[in-house]
Amino acid sequence: MNNKNDQTKKFLPIWVWAVVMIQIALVLLFSVGTAINPGDFIPNVTELNYVTQLYITRNVTVALGVIIALLLKSHKALFVMLIVRVLTDISDVITVYALNVEVIKSSVPMVLVLLIIPALLAVMYLWKVVKNEQDVTA
Repeated sequence: MNNKNDQTKKFLPIWVWAVVMIQIALVLLFSVGTAINPGDFIPNVTELNYVTQLYITRNVTVALGVIIALLLKSHKALFVMLIVRVLTDISDVITVYALNVEVIKSSVPMVLVLLIIPALLAVMYLWKVVKNEQDVTA
């Protein structure tokens, strides 16, 4: 029983922490890298422009939202932020294929394996936690 009490006191299991930290680190790394040298991260972009700045801003905003959710220790907030992150990544993948951006297609498997699939697993876990929290308070 003591083990169960320890489990309920923990905010997130280690694997969810790992998923979230990878989300934050990769997204911020790509955002900072793009801000410093856009051409290394976005093909055919030689300098920071409005569209590139929008890309950076949206990614940093979502990463900050994830960080705030962690600081608040809010399962619901983290659930919402990870859904936003997943939807953003899925829309990026769809856009790459819809606009036939050959240069970026090679990065799609990395995005799927490192960002989308782990985040979807974390979202499913958080959905169960949020539902259990609602059942307890009801």
